[in-house]
Amino acid sequence: MLVRDRMSAHPVTIGHDADYKVALKLMEEHRLHHVPVLDARRKLVGIVAERDLLLAATRHLQSAIEVAEVMHPNVTTATPDMPIAEAASLMVDNRIGGLPVVDENEYVVGVITETDIFKAFVERERKRAPGRAGK
Repeated sequence: MLVRDRMSAHPVTIGHDADYKVALKLMEEHRLHHVPVLDARRKLVGIVAERDLLLAATRHLQSAIEVAEVMHPNVTTATPDMPIAEAASLMVDNRIGGLPVVDENEYVVGVITETDIFKAFVERERKRAPGRAGK
């Protein structure tokens, strides 16, 4: 199974120059904990975590702070053609809960999370042992 089979296509993203309060509201509206950050050309430049934005809120209160100031610039990514097990290994090795999925031009085409991988695992196991679910 490949990442493309399980990723969420057309993910929610935010611009690097957006105010952190806008990012927090976006995460709240979409029930997200991480959002890929894009530059003006729509290329991936980072990822911002909800906890980083909440920390910025406590430190900077009503100041205008851009997402770029609190994002993580070194992003571990997956590709659509990557085996799902490889994506899972990246998450485990890097202690992260999700990966932006990028194409060959570094455009974000999706996001895959630990929940997506866990659901795939459960479905596979249910197919292997029908009738044993819930036991």
